[in-house]
Amino acid sequence: MTPERMAQLVARWVRLYTRKLPTPIARRRVDEIDADLHDQIAHERAHGTSDRRIALSILSRMVRGIAADASWRGEHADANPSTPEKTMKNQRTASRSTVGIVLGAAFILALPLLAMLITDDVAWGPLDFVLAGSLLVGIGLAYEVAARNAGNTAYRVAVAVALAAALLLVWANLSLGVIGDTGDPADLMYVGVLVIGIIGAVIARFRPQGMARALLATALATALVAVIALIAGKHEAPISSVWEILGLNGIFIALFVASALLFRRAALQR
Repeated sequence: MTPERMAQLVARWVRLYTRKLPTPIARRRVDEIDADLHDQIAHERAHGTSDRRIALSILSRMVRGIAADASWRGEHADANPSTPEKTMKNQRTASRSTVGIVLGAAFILALPLLAMLITDDVAWGPLDFVLAGSLLVGIGLAYEVAARNAGNTAYRVAVAVALAAALLLVWANLSLGVIGDTGDPADLMYVGVLVIGIIGAVIARFRPQGMARALLATALATALVAVIALIAGKHEAPISSVWEILGLNGIFIALFVASALLFRRAALQR
């Protein structure tokens, strides 16, 4: 990828996070970034830097600046007049939260993208990026909705722990495999674990006491999967040992139990 193509990618990103801002502010930001990138490319080429290194430098700079870009947008969004004030303030808060979730997902996905440009050991396809992005944004939005309706800090932390455990479980199954190698049919048992958690949360109507029971059931289901894997002899395969199966499942069990205890604490605080 040439530096000019990378600069075009950055320009699209700038136009994305400046959308719906006043035109003069958005235009000024686009022009500033464009001029800065033009100067950077010219300066590095004058010093003999290869186009590949320049392109990687621009990509790295964009990724490192995502948080600053989000902050910049938040500051300028707050500066806009709103009518009626309260409604618009809520809309801006929701918009900033959504943008922050998307930016966070983009930052995480930029890491494997950057790795693909550096080494051939990482080979993600378009479907991998779409699936990973959907998971990250979905988990982020779910937490945002739960946190907005939460009554106390313990509930918000409990939701965060539960969603993080679910995300890690899905990611581990898709990328590495928990019981066996990637694609091992035995890992499909974890779909049942997540279904138990989701059904339990729906039955509990997301109330803290019911959520505590749902997360305990999820932890027990995870433990049952580990027991079934050992009975089936999965530990005899070269890819997994007894301690690896117990250790990985133990991590998820601990996270689900921790979330259950936090939900119970949230119920007591109410």
